[in-house]
Amino acid sequence: MASHNGAATLPAVLDAYCRLTAPPGGWSLLLIDNDSDDATAALAAAYAARLPLRVLREGRRGKNAALNTGLAAALADGAGSDPNGLLVFSDDDAAPAPDWLLRLSEAAAAQPGFAVFGGAIVADWGAAPPDWVLRQVPLGLTYGLTAPELAEGPVFPGLVWGANMAVRRAVFEAGHRFDEGIGPNGASYAMGSETELTRRLHAAGQRSWFCPAAVVAHHIRPAQLRVDDILRRAWRFGRGKLRQDPPGVFPQLLGVPRWMYKRALLEALGWLRAGADTERRFRHRWELAFLRGYMREAWFGPPRGGKKILITSYSGGLGGMELRMAQESRFLAAAGYRSALALRRFAGFERWAGTLRREGMEVSVFAPPCFFEQWEWRRLNLWRARCWAWLALRRRRADLVHVAFCWTHYGASALWLAQRCGLAAVISVHNAFPPAKVSDWHRPLLRQAFGRVRGVYAVSDSAMQHFLALYRDYLPATARLAVIPNCVDTARFRPSAALRATARLRLGLPAGALLLGSVARLAEQKRPQALLALLAALLPQFPQLYLLLIGDGPLEAALRRQAERDGLTARVLFAGFQTEVEQWLPALDLHLLLSRNEGFGIATIEAMACGVPAVGSDVPGTADVLRGSAGGLLVPLDDALATAAGVAALLADPQRRARMGRLARAEVEARYAVALVGERVAAFYRGLL
Repeated sequence: MASHNGAATLPAVLDAYCRLTAPPGGWSLLLIDNDSDDATAALAAAYAARLPLRVLREGRRGKNAALNTGLAAALADGAGSDPNGLLVFSDDDAAPAPDWLLRLSEAAAAQPGFAVFGGAIVADWGAAPPDWVLRQVPLGLTYGLTAPELAEGPVFPGLVWGANMAVRRAVFEAGHRFDEGIGPNGASYAMGSETELTRRLHAAGQRSWFCPAAVVAHHIRPAQLRVDDILRRAWRFGRGKLRQDPPGVFPQLLGVPRWMYKRALLEALGWLRAGADTERRFRHRWELAFLRGYMREAWFGPPRGGKKILITSYSGGLGGMELRMAQESRFLAAAGYRSALALRRFAGFERWAGTLRREGMEVSVFAPPCFFEQWEWRRLNLWRARCWAWLALRRRRADLVHVAFCWTHYGASALWLAQRCGLAAVISVHNAFPPAKVSDWHRPLLRQAFGRVRGVYAVSDSAMQHFLALYRDYLPATARLAVIPNCVDTARFRPSAALRATARLRLGLPAGALLLGSVARLAEQKRPQALLALLAALLPQFPQLYLLLIGDGPLEAALRRQAERDGLTARVLFAGFQTEVEQWLPALDLHLLLSRNEGFGIATIEAMACGVPAVGSDVPGTADVLRGSAGGLLVPLDDALATAAGVAALLADPQRRARMGRLARAEVEARYAVALVGERVAAFYRGLL
């Protein structure tokens, strides 16, 4: 519950909370004082002994900013809580019935396929409403009241109102947040703060259920019954409606559906014809106020979805960096920003882009001339960038450009173009770069490219240190620096005996088989040849041992020849590229990543999330994850005998592997869960735009 100067209504509301019947598992109340300057804080403190109450203060004005602060606290405090549990939202002027939480809890338990729950909202009139208000005013849109005829069952998400709304915890753990550009914030704002979220969740596949037995009474003040207040609410509703409507559904003129102009004309004519009939005239005035609000937001309001961030890089294939860029777009959408991915084409790009577009992401091809990444033709490419290539970036109408660096200068050309367009930029660093010399020709261009950088984050401490060793002198002193690791969806990647059995059956493994596995591109950086050599070294001691390689790449043909030459053909299983890696990882006894270098190693934490102990070479990136980890083991990079001894000790000790698997899962939940990383990404961007 967020409250800005709610001292007038809070006593009755908190008294009602004192009478609540506790649902199974109990409940607690988080009150976010949204920059109040009345007695709200003192009043809340007076109830601390009577309620399971915690009070936070958020100095940024805006209900949704306060709710997002509360969400961050609730998720942090409840580590390990049931993801199907409920986070319930209400207002500081809505008094619940004693069985309110009990009824919401029962509905959630009875409807496991639904993630959003709305309850009934009845009026608590501060003064008897005039009859014309009950006849002519749309009570639901104006006061957030529920229509009495709304029956229990699936419901349109736009009818779940903020004074009585519950959402499963897993939704917010996946990174969704309230749009801070909408909702109560001073005297003039766009209504619909919660319905924007519920409709966005609906578009993401989350269904809503209405529970009429869960009741709150929304206090309607006498002043809210005045004509001017009602019309002001209609105007706010129109502004919020624009923000929620998907663009392009109807033909538009100046950003407004063309039919609305006809509607406005008809309403104006109706107002004139109503003459002295005040009720008819009011109804037309309400519709006109709604249309004015809609048009005002279309013409003068901020872009829908907030500021736009363009995420780009020099990309050569689908790997960990590209997956993180897509996840970044999801984080930004959940935090209320618009974003778009713009990448060079690579093998499988269209298939991957199609999947992202079906999620609602904007994905396009962007291949700027490479005068940093490629030495040959650098002068011609720079000339092309200066003359016209920058226009391709300008046409994407971004407010900020996020450039992902996968290697040394890879991405610097796009960063230079952002500066050429006068756009602020941030950098994400996805690898631990080796020392590199910057040429005299490139040095002044780098100073230009970094001139508008506002922040840099790296996926690991090692990646950050390697990046700063190369670029510290070019960074503005004011640039924000952060380490934000990669994340893993702990609901998707999880230990599962059923998945383990199914995957092993699909692989045709005999009973009692031991299975090593690696999820990685079959490329030199990942050293897959070392995995085959390790298998050959361990087979005499473990004759039931197999190796599963998940991924494709340029070394696949050579690896197949190596397996045939060494007599390992029947023991090496090539699964190729897999989109649903979580279906295979639980089958492993150990996951190995013996890379020559890494920025982080997403596959390592994905395996750990599945309860599989992880083994990795002691190199930057992987070491950031596994050093000191109870769920993994670091082995020397170039010591095959030590690696074999370490892996053999784990294979020979199933109890140790089981214990490591449990601890690995716990580490991932505590450090790399989507909600935790998403909140850090959102915090990184705050203020940079």
